[in-house]
Amino acid sequence: MKLTIRKQLRPSLFSLWAGFSLSIFSASTWGQNVPADLLNLSLEELFSADIGDPGTGGARNKTAPDTKSKWSFQYRFQQADFEGFNKGSDNLSNDEVLFTPGLEPRTKDNFPVVPTTITQKVHALVLGYELSEKISVRLAVPYIEQSTDHISIVPAYADFTIRSSGIGDVSVMGSYQLETSSEKHLQITLGLSFPTGSIDKEGDTPRAPGDQQLPYSMQLGSGTYDIPASIRYSGIGNGFVWGTVLAAKIRLGENDRDYRLGNRVSAATWLRFNKLDWVKPSIKLIYEYSDSIHGKDTDLMVPGPFPYPASVTNPEMYGGSQAKLILGLRIPVLSKGNYIELEVGKPFYESLNGPQTREDIRYGFKFNLEI
Repeated sequence: MKLTIRKQLRPSLFSLWAGFSLSIFSASTWGQNVPADLLNLSLEELFSADIGDPGTGGARNKTAPDTKSKWSFQYRFQQADFEGFNKGSDNLSNDEVLFTPGLEPRTKDNFPVVPTTITQKVHALVLGYELSEKISVRLAVPYIEQSTDHISIVPAYADFTIRSSGIGDVSVMGSYQLETSSEKHLQITLGLSFPTGSIDKEGDTPRAPGDQQLPYSMQLGSGTYDIPASIRYSGIGNGFVWGTVLAAKIRLGENDRDYRLGNRVSAATWLRFNKLDWVKPSIKLIYEYSDSIHGKDTDLMVPGPFPYPASVTNPEMYGGSQAKLILGLRIPVLSKGNYIELEVGKPFYESLNGPQTREDIRYGFKFNLEI
C-alpha cells in the first residue's frame, strides 16, 4: 500500500435504503463516492451467472452438461472521474463552493478547501466456483487507487493533490438460481463484505502540520461488515438477452472511527443483443440511492463554528440519487464462456446531498475466463 502527496506553491490565500437503479456494471456511483462502494452494485453482477446467455457462461448448458466449467476467473477494472458540484440537482462551480475571505461570509455551504477533481480506480480479481447447476460462490478482492486535486485559501496549499492506494474490502457471495421457465430465470444472491480496506489513511493536508486523517472519500474500505444482496430476473428472446435486478448493501454497525457509510439500494435493467457472433452490444439504465454517512470522524474536524474545512470532511454531504446510461460491447474470445467487455457510462440526473462533487463519467473493462 502507498500514499503520496504532491504540493505546488503559488501566491494565494486559503451515502437507509430506497430507490431504483438500472444496470449491472456500475457499482454504486454518485457524487464524491467512497471507494468502498466503487464496486458495490457491480458485485451483484460479479457474483451472478450470465443466466440463459448462450456463449457467456452462467447456468450449465443442459444440452451439453460437460462443457460448462466449474471454475471461473474474472479481472475487472473501473475508473470513475468526479468534477464540479451539486447541491440537490443544482450545479455549482468551484468558485461558488470556495470561501473567499473579505468578499463573502463563511457559511456551511462554502469552504476554505475545495476538491476540484476526484479520480477513483478499482482493479478487482474474482474467483468463482459452481457447486451445482443452481448454486455458485464467488470471492472478490479489489485493489484501489485514487487521487484528489484541491484548491484552497491556505498559504502553501493553493494547489495540492492527495493520493491513496491499497486493498479494499474483500467480499464473498453465493447465488441460488431458480428456473421459472426454459428461457427465464430468477437468481437470489447474498454475501458478506469484510472490513479489509483501510479507514486510517493519512496525508499532508492544510488542516494541520504533518500528516492527518484523510477524508472519507480517500479511505479504502467501510470499516464495517456489510451485507450485499440482490434479486435478479433475466431471460432470452429472439437474438437478445434482457434482465433486471434489485440490489442493496446494508451496513452492520459503526466502525472504530465512530461512523458508518450509508446504506445503498439500486434497481437495474439491461438489454444485450446477441445476433452477431463476434460482438454483442448492450444498453443499460441505472438509478441509485444512498444514505449520507452516519456518525462522524472527529479527526476530520477543526475548532470553531464551521468544523468542516472541506465538503469531503462533512458526513452529511455524502449520498443522494443518480440516474445514468451505460453503453457496452461484449466480445467473445477463445471459447464459449470467455469474453472481454467494455463499458462507458455517464449520469443524466444527479440529486446529491451537498455541495458534493458530482460524477462526470465512468468506464471499465472486464475479462472473463472459464477455467
